[in-house]
Amino acid sequence: MQSTSSSTGPIPKRQRTRDRLAQVAFELFETHGYDAVTMDQIATAAEVARGTLYNHFAVKEAVLAYWMHAQLARDLTPLMEAAMRQASFNGRVGTVLMASAGWWEAHRRYLAPYVRYRFQRVGREPPADRGRPTSDMVTVYASLIEQGQKSGELRQDASVAQLALYLHYLTLCALMRWLADPDLSLAEEFADVVAFFHQGAMARVP
Repeated sequence: MQSTSSSTGPIPKRQRTRDRLAQVAFELFETHGYDAVTMDQIATAAEVARGTLYNHFAVKEAVLAYWMHAQLARDLTPLMEAAMRQASFNGRVGTVLMASAGWWEAHRRYLAPYVRYRFQRVGREPPADRGRPTSDMVTVYASLIEQGQKSGELRQDASVAQLALYLHYLTLCALMRWLADPDLSLAEEFADVVAFFHQGAMARVP
């Protein structure tokens, strides 16, 4: 797994340990199935004491979330470069969401435990945690929305932060619908999100 930290400096030992634990755990999940793997098995496979594993991750879901966030951190720069080459807000956010749809389709079996864990953590996580890659797509959406406001495509009477949260929750709703109904197309659900969001957020002609 590629490092989630900047290439301009050494990776902190704590992050190196977390990266390795998460990669070992994910390989176990892929081999045996997420539900079948225990924290003890992760510790054994990683050749660390149980206490060491629990010092970094309190529960199995936290290991999974860390691995997912590391993938986001790894893929984010090239994805944003591709998105920013698009000429419109819809094109930029659509590029991000179509890539997200492809990723989730390949990792659908992990969506339910990941979402449960994230909901359980609402209001409990500190604003920043060194050595933990950020999960927050909100910052990605905020960057795209800010660009859309500057170009005059999106309304400016609502803050970037507010609009980014709205878009974030719309995408979460699409994920939950797709999780509940396997016959749905996540790409189509995300396309509906883009259209719905743009209808409400687009700049109004005086």
